[in-house]
Amino acid sequence: MKKHIPTLLLSATLLIAFQPAAQAATFTDVPTAHWAHKAIDAISTRGLINGYPDGTYRLNEPVTRAQAAKVVALAINAKPTAAFKPSFQDVSPAHGAYDHIRALTERGIFTDGDKFRPNEPLTRAQMAKILTLGYKIIVDDNDLIKFQDVIKLNQNYGYITTLAELGITTTPPGGMYKPNDIVTRAHMAAFIDRTTKFELEREKGVIYYDKARSMYMDKSKPDPIPPVIDDQDNALKTVELVNKQRKQLGVKELILDADLSAIAKAKAQDMAKNNYFDHKSPTYGTVDEMLKKFNYKWTAYGENIARGYIAPESVVKEWMISPTHRANIANNNFTHVGTGYATDAKGKPYWVQLYTQK
Repeated sequence: MKKHIPTLLLSATLLIAFQPAAQAATFTDVPTAHWAHKAIDAISTRGLINGYPDGTYRLNEPVTRAQAAKVVALAINAKPTAAFKPSFQDVSPAHGAYDHIRALTERGIFTDGDKFRPNEPLTRAQMAKILTLGYKIIVDDNDLIKFQDVIKLNQNYGYITTLAELGITTTPPGGMYKPNDIVTRAHMAAFIDRTTKFELEREKGVIYYDKARSMYMDKSKPDPIPPVIDDQDNALKTVELVNKQRKQLGVKELILDADLSAIAKAKAQDMAKNNYFDHKSPTYGTVDEMLKKFNYKWTAYGENIARGYIAPESVVKEWMISPTHRANIANNNFTHVGTGYATDAKGKPYWVQLYTQK
């Protein structure tokens, strides 16, 4: 498949060359119990990433964009045509990864332009895009898996969720994907190894794309029931965090009220659908008018709303910074809480908490 091409050390952080398979298992800083050991063993055997002269692999060192281009190009055997020349002003033909960068740019995996930024660390979001496009993985809009910190406004949203659905990224659904975190050499090995295994199963026909279901299917396994993260999980998390704040303030915890939560959810959905952000709804009116329309009985009420914050922790943190929002959270008269969460067509989050005394 690939020619054995000896290469020189490109930088102080990554050596890319073909080495004997025995090298993979002898990195002095990669114990066999390490979570990435098998992946590192597999890809170093293929000659995609190797260690340093001192026998180390250096698990936690970042991978640069140029290094990632070289690894992925070698992994998918991508080569540029002689005629194609990218417009990058910061990568010359003398650069050790130039042809690999050319190959991926010609395929549209990298966007051609003035700057490539070869020495900039690769992020987890960028890696998702490179792998998805490099391995020609179909991106659909099922959104079977969601992450708290990746919304549809993120340009790499589809790539990230697709890799998650395939198990190439193993971040738990509903958790934090951390798209802007740097890809380390350990993570690089794991990403490449998992994607390669997917590709091999797809080539054998074990994994195939079902157009009717708009998802990849695995013949060797029962029909999957993909994990779906209910938007209400985000809303419920804010109640947990608010009650934690009240406890620290010496205030009695609020009782989660299902009827009040249905009203809060309706308000969040109304803001998302009608693109507004206000305590007065064009559909339901003021807060007290809305409570009356839903036949909810109360003796006092308060409302906190937020828009654009990705994670429940961020929302509650900002509410606690704002004096008026904090006052609602700390109000000792309130006994019950309702919580709602919704996203608009672009994935922008809307949050609502209603507080009442009953």
